[in-house]
Amino acid sequence: MALAISWTADFETGIDIIDDQHKRIFDYLKEIDQAIAIKSIRQIEYVIKSLIDYAISHNTFEESLMEKAGYPMLEAHHQVHERFKERAHSYLDRFSGGEDPIKLAREVRGDMGLWLTNHIKRDDKHYVNYVKRNIEGSFVTRMLGMFFR
Repeated sequence: MALAISWTADFETGIDIIDDQHKRIFDYLKEIDQAIAIKSIRQIEYVIKSLIDYAISHNTFEESLMEKAGYPMLEAHHQVHERFKERAHSYLDRFSGGEDPIKLAREVRGDMGLWLTNHIKRDDKHYVNYVKRNIEGSFVTRMLGMFFR
């Protein structure tokens, strides 16, 4: 079994909508573990596709907040997200190519889990002050929170 990855206060950015989205990604990682445990190929494929879709959408949303806030390192952060997207799509291609789904699910779960925890703690922490100043209490943020959970 893979190393347990659980949400803790260490991962909080202090931006509720981002933290909620990060928590959802952590939930997907747990769902992958559960699908592996019951050896449900259909569930594994569904959860991994959902995780990848959600994570890519989250990254795009995160970048939109950085852009609105005038975050000076947006392009560098975008490039990190692009490398993630390429890797995520390569996993989908490998699934379609017929690789062992359980073995691949373990790899995806470990890789995505490690990437997520490192990315939140290292990269995401840098934009927080810019974005918080820009969105605190904004109507748009409250509305987005209702739709992107």
